[in-house]
Amino acid sequence: MKILVVSLLRLGDIIQQQPLLKALREKNPQAQIHLLINRQFSHVEGLLTGLVDKYHFFDRDLLQRGLGEASFNILWSHHQLDQLVQTLNAENYQQVLNFTHNKLSAYLLGALQVPMKKGLHHSEGKFQGLENPWLRYFNDRFSGVQPSLFHYVELLGKSFDLPVQKTAAMPAAKSKQVLFQCLTSDTKKNWGLNNFKKLKETIESSLVDYKVKVLCAPFEKESLKAYFADSDLIACDLMGAREVLKQSCLLVTGDTSIKHLASQWGVPTVEIVLGSSDWTKTAAYSVATEILSAQVPCAPCSHSQACSQKSQTCAEQITVDQVFAAVWDKLSKKTSVSTVSIRDIEKISWSLQLDGGSQSQVLSYARTALQFSETFSKANLSQVLVEARRLQTQYDTWLQALESSFPSRKEIAAKTVLKSQDIGEFILTAQDIVKSKKDVAGYFQSVVENLMTRFSSTLQFHEKMQTALAEVRELLQSRGQFIHSLEIVLKEGAYYAAGIGQLSIDGFEEAGRSLQRDREDAAI
Repeated sequence: MKILVVSLLRLGDIIQQQPLLKALREKNPQAQIHLLINRQFSHVEGLLTGLVDKYHFFDRDLLQRGLGEASFNILWSHHQLDQLVQTLNAENYQQVLNFTHNKLSAYLLGALQVPMKKGLHHSEGKFQGLENPWLRYFNDRFSGVQPSLFHYVELLGKSFDLPVQKTAAMPAAKSKQVLFQCLTSDTKKNWGLNNFKKLKETIESSLVDYKVKVLCAPFEKESLKAYFADSDLIACDLMGAREVLKQSCLLVTGDTSIKHLASQWGVPTVEIVLGSSDWTKTAAYSVATEILSAQVPCAPCSHSQACSQKSQTCAEQITVDQVFAAVWDKLSKKTSVSTVSIRDIEKISWSLQLDGGSQSQVLSYARTALQFSETFSKANLSQVLVEARRLQTQYDTWLQALESSFPSRKEIAAKTVLKSQDIGEFILTAQDIVKSKKDVAGYFQSVVENLMTRFSSTLQFHEKMQTALAEVRELLQSRGQFIHSLEIVLKEGAYYAAGIGQLSIDGFEEAGRSLQRDREDAAI
């Protein structure tokens, strides 16, 4: 069997997809796996050894030149693209997976003669391939500024049924070399060379047996010499960087492709999240990574034009002392205590619903709640559940207000034009949700987006909004069921501690298996 993976993205994205390609290889050990990438990133081949059998290249830059420069025949780019499609069709692939998920890749998949197409593709005059709930979530939440509870690798793994796991930390390194990757592709994401210089001095003066080296591309070397000695710089390509990373005990970096390279090998990493970086979506996918982000809006300031945007974090919010503390923890192998947060509750709630959960699947929720509760301390979990239940009440109140104030289909059909006053209370409730900033998980996102979307008719608006409200209702029911299951698990534990014994849980008998403890367990 031959499988084509389409990844027309940036260098860091391709490196980041290594766990996905690994899972695809493990799932199809006998298959030939081919990868289509942009030609400018052809040097990535050596980083995916054993996972990809053959590479194909999309020459985006040359195609764009062919379309825009007078020296090219007007049909030249079309001819080149046609040649690529013919080459790919000649491979006779049995399936193609679209990791890119944009219109360009969708149109390209539409031109391929492959019996099984997974992911976004264009066919019969429309975009298709969003049947998977996880891929719809990816489509709705990932590319824009909307919040996502899940990492890029997690979402694509779920979307294509590829069981991915975070890379484990590598064995303790004997090396005493700490690496810095100081520069990113976007100045807004840079922590500042002076900050890195101070951090280097702090590390080498406080941890006298450790030495800091600065990793860079050859073209970055001159700008770094103003802050670091030439002997401190390691200028190399990606393959060279991989070897240097394997010989180092720690990497300190911003949002770079190097962090994804480090995660492949489980190199302990301190990632400094700045500017428009979103650690939830694209942090290094490794258990050995520690994220440093101010996690608060950046107040307007005069430090730079970039950090005047309130959605971003500027370099001044993360101090040298904070980064050094994270470096100290990583080098000393300090194990942080796992604590649960509201975000964890939201993530599991969404997962259950996206996996096809419903209130009738009580056993599924209970099992998940039991596994979840075993990860954290009961006191911590109980405290977070109080806040989760309070938010559930608020969410339910908002949903009830939206549903009760939304006009019926008959009322909407009677209007040729829908005015704001016709759904005034509905709009005010939606505004309250947005202003509260409490819907961080995006349960009401589709409702708000529909209010800001143009529709061809009032009935189309009504249909779309009813679908959105039904989606919210299902999501909140799923969330409420999971919280209820967690509360039962905690209460049952309290009963055991008091010597009462475990009580039965309503609904478990429906699955044909009771969780009632037997007499021997009760005696123990």
